[in-house]
Amino acid sequence: MTTTDFIKTEKFEDNIDNYGWNDNTCECCGKPMKVKKYYVNTIDGPFVVEPHITDEEMRANGTQSQGIFYIGPECIKKYDKEFRGIVK
Repeated sequence: MTTTDFIKTEKFEDNIDNYGWNDNTCECCGKPMKVKKYYVNTIDGPFVVEPHITDEEMRANGTQSQGIFYIGPECIKKYDKEFRGIVK
C-alpha cells in the first residue's frame, strides 16, 4: 500500500472564512466546488492511499480509513495520478 501526504493549502483557512464550509467545500483549498467529481482516499495521519484500497487492506496494514475527501478540479492535480479518485 503506497501513501502520500494529504495536501491542505496555506489559503485553506482564509477560504473557509471567505466562503464558509458546507458539503461542497474542497478539502484541499477550502473553496466551494460546483460538482463533487474528484476525491482522495484517506487514512490516519492524514495520508492518502490509492482509491481502490479497501478498509480490510488498511486494517491489514495497521491503519484505518478516514474516509474519502472531495477535492476540487484544480487541487486534484496536486496529487499523482495513482492517488486520484473519480466519482463514477
